[in-house]
Amino acid sequence: MNSMKNIVLKCAALFLFIIVLGRAAAPVYALEPAAPQVTVSVDPRVELMAIIFRLAGNKEYNDSYIPSYARDVDEHFAPFKDHPVVKLAAELKKTRGIGYDGPMTLAIHITDTVSLGERVPFSPQPEALDSRWTPAKAREFLALARDFVKLTGFNDFYARHQPLYDIAVQRMQAVLDKNAHLEWFDSFFGPRTETHFRLVLGMVNGGNSYGPKIALPDGREEMYSVLGVWRIDAQGQPEFDPGVVSTVAHEFTHSYANPMVDRFAKGLRASGEKLYGLVPQEMAAQAYSNWKTLMCESLVRACVLRYQLDNYGPEAMNKAANYENSRSFYWVSGLADLLGKYEAKPRAYKGLPEFFPQIINYFNDYAKTAGATIGAIKAKARADQEKRKKDILSWRETGPKIVAMAPADGARDVPPDLKAIVITFDRPMSQSWSVVDLSSGHYPKTTGAAGYDAAQKVFTLPVELLPGKDYVLGLNSEDYNNFKSTGNIPLFPVIYKFKTK
Repeated sequence: MNSMKNIVLKCAALFLFIIVLGRAAAPVYALEPAAPQVTVSVDPRVELMAIIFRLAGNKEYNDSYIPSYARDVDEHFAPFKDHPVVKLAAELKKTRGIGYDGPMTLAIHITDTVSLGERVPFSPQPEALDSRWTPAKAREFLALARDFVKLTGFNDFYARHQPLYDIAVQRMQAVLDKNAHLEWFDSFFGPRTETHFRLVLGMVNGGNSYGPKIALPDGREEMYSVLGVWRIDAQGQPEFDPGVVSTVAHEFTHSYANPMVDRFAKGLRASGEKLYGLVPQEMAAQAYSNWKTLMCESLVRACVLRYQLDNYGPEAMNKAANYENSRSFYWVSGLADLLGKYEAKPRAYKGLPEFFPQIINYFNDYAKTAGATIGAIKAKARADQEKRKKDILSWRETGPKIVAMAPADGARDVPPDLKAIVITFDRPMSQSWSVVDLSSGHYPKTTGAAGYDAAQKVFTLPVELLPGKDYVLGLNSEDYNNFKSTGNIPLFPVIYKFKTK
């Protein structure tokens, strides 16, 4: 295990799973399709809508992971929290449920943050504009938002933060260029020559991402992945890891999948209502409020499992499938398997709509025994949880224990010139460790090789600390447990916190 000595392991953020990279051949017809051009940006329209609904109290827009930016937003716009557009946003949340993707669909349907004009006429209501908006309410909202923009100096605020936006865009573009396989969309769904992909970073959206689209009068179509920013580096700047590409693919897939669910809603409704009725609390906790939303999410997630398989291989698909089960989408892996027939070569279907009767049949068949199937899955999960509790108790009792920490866990006055973190164990440890970054931006800079003393009981990690900073480290975690005794028993995970003077 000596190769582990200088490795600092990092955990994935929030609910995202780690994908296994290593490109597999993309599915082809006669020629491999070219990857579509993707514009990465921070969009002032998205920021404006997010800030208004943040002021209105929407939790999903009060989850920013960029402390300096969130602080600037709150300090600049707090004096305007009683502006009429903020009050209307709060009313629309209460009376029409406008939140989450609702503000984002309106954002991409307006021209800019000066005139806030309609990119397409709102009457009759565009198909891609969320139905929670009516033309009258959207126009009332935009009229008030124009005044908000002028009164608050929104565009000046946006311009002042351009350097931060540029860093975020450059870093996201680098991850996208290296890890994304957006040519897959044409391979899977069929070519769409007038479709343009737009990846927009939602700087106050935190862990929430959305997939709106707009159909323009000239026949062009813009598909958006409005991606939340949930990771920062030690300097508090946005950063992105390869796992984020799965979320990008998920949100772009909504633009393909949602219209198909709408088109085939009559055939999906009975099974959708049955499935939603079996997991209402689990779906509501994820802000999925009805059977149609569940069906949209189910189709998107099944398609993304195919994306994982086609581009990263079976292991990545299996990890993704396990994640979907953890989110109570128990039927998604079976649907993804069915989509393998749609992808089979040579292609027997011109597109997914032609294959959709088989999808409807799949849901109808699953719904017939869903109660028993899901009940059995939940019962097994409860049994596994009970077993895990017992295993954890045994683990705590028999595993290695920390007898001293320097600085002490929870200390609030640590000298910033401290040169090393020292952990002392009650028994000899193997020559390996997992010091885990649990909170992006709160992990200390390391300055040298970590390791144990001759007795293998004292572990030292050389660091460089900053004054007045909170630090959070994991000593082992659910995924990483290389702190082990010489008897090969891992340390039960410890969350270690301290703050410098």
